[in-house]
Amino acid sequence: MINFIALEPIVRGKRAFSELEFSKADRVQGKRLWVIGSATNTDGPNVQLFDPGKLRQPAPGIEQLEVVMGVERFDNGAHVRVVVTQRSDAPEEIRLTVYAEPDSTALDYCILTATMGNKARTRLLWLKDEVVSSLKLYPEFKTGDFAPARLYALDRMARMVGQDVLVALTTDEENPAAVFPFPGKEWWHYGGCKLTQYWKKPQGTVHEDLQVAVNARYTYWQSHQPVPGGVAFENFELRERFFQGQAFIFGMTGKTPAELGLSTRPK
Repeated sequence: MINFIALEPIVRGKRAFSELEFSKADRVQGKRLWVIGSATNTDGPNVQLFDPGKLRQPAPGIEQLEVVMGVERFDNGAHVRVVVTQRSDAPEEIRLTVYAEPDSTALDYCILTATMGNKARTRLLWLKDEVVSSLKLYPEFKTGDFAPARLYALDRMARMVGQDVLVALTTDEENPAAVFPFPGKEWWHYGGCKLTQYWKKPQGTVHEDLQVAVNARYTYWQSHQPVPGGVAFENFELRERFFQGQAFIFGMTGKTPAELGLSTRPK
């Protein structure tokens, strides 16, 4: 386990939270998600059928798996579906394309946020010409709340060779698996190697209002336990005014940010 992606649509300035809102199906926290396919109910998750998705061949020798996910209506009236795709020539990435359902209230944004940066203690945000440290961004923050979000505009983000926009997070630790935040327990233990997590906006889909946003935590979620090594980024997301068919790519790789083409200058 490394991270989760949550859906947080904004309607008339009110932000909804897929992880925290209660489902109308069982009154338990967490909006329901289900796979939509030829044999499944397109209106809800109550029909217990499974659909394997669609396998396509977008180019010779390349396979692409596509899964359509229905999402329970949010309390602010947002109602969306997400098409998840993965290609055999980019196995470290998933593409998430968002569509508003016909009965949805008009959306300001539909934010897809990587919610659990504290798991790997991500402290370095890689932009176009700088690397921003959470320790320097929030030097005095030591409460159990979320630190205020910091936003960076499109001109602060890197453009790749193909003109994709890319922004990344990494831990500042060389061996994060050696750290056990709760001694003697596996709680919040990250057992993986040092990875680069990143959001990418495909070329041709970038609007000028695109921003990257991060916040941070000093303690682990729902605990008083400080994050070893200090405050670390928690939520990591791209923000852009909603439009139908909006696409974002989330990736995880063993390549360093420098190997991806990002700057290595600290700030």
